[in-house]
Amino acid sequence: MLLANYHVHSDYCDGTNKLEEMVIAGVAAGLTSMGLSSHFPLPFSNDWTMKVENVKNYLDEIKRLKKKYTAIIELYCGMEIDYFIDRQDISDLAKKIIPQLDYNIMSIHTIGKTFGDDVSYIDESQSGFALGIEKYYHGNIQTFIKDYYEGIKNMVITFEPDILGHIDLIKKYNHDHYFFNENERWYQKIVTDCLDGIAKTKTKIEINTGANLRCPGVGRYPSDWIIPEMIKRHIPITIGGDSHSIAGIAYEYKEAETYLKKCGYQEYWMIKKGRWEVQPLGV
Repeated sequence: MLLANYHVHSDYCDGTNKLEEMVIAGVAAGLTSMGLSSHFPLPFSNDWTMKVENVKNYLDEIKRLKKKYTAIIELYCGMEIDYFIDRQDISDLAKKIIPQLDYNIMSIHTIGKTFGDDVSYIDESQSGFALGIEKYYHGNIQTFIKDYYEGIKNMVITFEPDILGHIDLIKKYNHDHYFFNENERWYQKIVTDCLDGIAKTKTKIEINTGANLRCPGVGRYPSDWIIPEMIKRHIPITIGGDSHSIAGIAYEYKEAETYLKKCGYQEYWMIKKGRWEVQPLGV
């Protein structure tokens, strides 16, 4: 049984439930280790990340919840921090806050020039993603995909985050190969080159189970074909529900664990007593 979830959002960002409600749901689902990881503020206007003025309250509330629930679940304070392809960097504020966190997730959500606020988002809508590809890449999806995975690789090598979030988020609105075909050699070569870089670090790739709940049919992140490629490269994994509501706390965990074992993974990483430790799958 998978006993952890380190990708948990709340109403501090684009989640629908309060932090404590998410914790209670985690306890009810049988989790023993859980990380709260709201979207870190972006350095430009948006409506889905935490506001800068709420960061202190967020940190303080998690401290309170840790004490309140210490006897029944281990709670950890995290953030999901954005890396920007155009900057090849994270925000200055993120660099200041990271030392105050128990762990961090890093991800890429944006397309465009992030020194302003005229950006597009990968996962907001299919039309929004298409607009970004047209506006910033003149409709050339292959060029964007190359930049995206190069960005993922550079992010991991540069910052070595604890967790890499939803590595192939770009497939979210790719139903019926709308943008690209994952089975084509050029795409798989770009992904495996990215994995080669990640394998040189200690970063754990999350098995993100929440995609189908929010966008039915998309599957898990990473796609099933990527898992064996990760095993070949001995890339460690952890588990994250990308939970934006209490319904997503342990969504499709059994299915994910079954597939991981089928592919050959025998363990995943979780935080126990403040340290990352290996946990056997199926225990």
